[in-house]
Amino acid sequence: MKKRLIFVNNNLHSGGIQKSLLSLLSHIKDQYAVTLLLMSDTGEYKAQLSKGIQVLHCSPILRILGMSQKELWRENRLLFCIRSLFAALCRITGNSLLLRILSHAQKRLGPYDVAISCMHSEPPRVFYGGTNEIVLYRIRAAKKIAMVHADVLHNGSCTAATGKLYGQFDQIIACSKGCREQFVKAFPDLRDRVSVVSNFHRFHEIRALASQNPVAYPRDQIHVITVARLSKEKGIERALDAVRACVDAGIPIQYHIVGDGAGRQALQKRAAQLGLAGRVTFYGMQQNPYRFMKQADLFLLPSYHEAAPLVFTEAKCLGVPILATRTASVQEMILDDRAGWVCENTTAAIVHSLQEICFHREALQEKREGLSLKTYHNGEAIRQWNAVMKEQEI
Repeated sequence: MKKRLIFVNNNLHSGGIQKSLLSLLSHIKDQYAVTLLLMSDTGEYKAQLSKGIQVLHCSPILRILGMSQKELWRENRLLFCIRSLFAALCRITGNSLLLRILSHAQKRLGPYDVAISCMHSEPPRVFYGGTNEIVLYRIRAAKKIAMVHADVLHNGSCTAATGKLYGQFDQIIACSKGCREQFVKAFPDLRDRVSVVSNFHRFHEIRALASQNPVAYPRDQIHVITVARLSKEKGIERALDAVRACVDAGIPIQYHIVGDGAGRQALQKRAAQLGLAGRVTFYGMQQNPYRFMKQADLFLLPSYHEAAPLVFTEAKCLGVPILATRTASVQEMILDDRAGWVCENTTAAIVHSLQEICFHREALQEKREGLSLKTYHNGEAIRQWNAVMKEQEI
């Protein structure tokens, strides 16, 4: 009989956690009896969910944790008001008690062999998450696992309450070695429970999509691309400053930004203030970002903090060198793989590094040629996953 696994996530909107989860499920669906419990059935990635996976939906009230304020305003004004109230309470009392209370709206499920929470805990004043609480308090399972896709030491979630919550899990899975190191620094008492399972990717799909009408950039310029959620932690305003500095230095640079988010309007305003009209293009959310990436000269991610961005591996498998700020996993994902450059996490360092790279285009070509000789696959991630499942044998 196949081992019964249940994964709990908020939704199937575009995002790193969702993308990695769907890739993982596509690899294990035939090996296990898999159930996916969602707070909301919304999301651009719904069509990518593999067949053969049972999908369950949480209690309707828990949609407030699986949908954005904008979505709730369109769909259900009452839930919008409830979410707004809880968000305000979080800013006063923190989210620990509220999420635990809300989790009890979910009927008990089980028994399962292994229950897996796909979302890490958020900072106390953020009304988001809840999958950890549902797995711990509302699912009957022989073993319970929490996934961590964040630098908990720097994202604001390193609190005593969070450590106590993670301490109730049998095992914690970090998405990279760097992510694990940060988690262990934050919660050293849990060191022996933390394993690494690298993010899964659908490499054949990435390459196929990249070849579908790829954007052809004029070769008399240097084309830099960022694919990211347009939010504060991504630091994209610092990239705009770096592009302005490159223009002032006479570098023929074009900056392409693929993605959307709450910060888009402010970033567009900043680009205009810097006089970058004609140098910066905002494409918004794209179903196929890979066609924009394939022929770019450099991938730039100027984040303040990151765990293990899927887009690093996506860029590498498309042969695009990377410049990134120093965050949790850049050593293993970029430097050890000789896939690009890492600079200190300051605006001045981003400016200096981008100018140096653009002034030495032969180095870009060398990196691209080196990446073209490599083959990326999920072999190590599969080995790591199987090791974790073997530890959870009952």
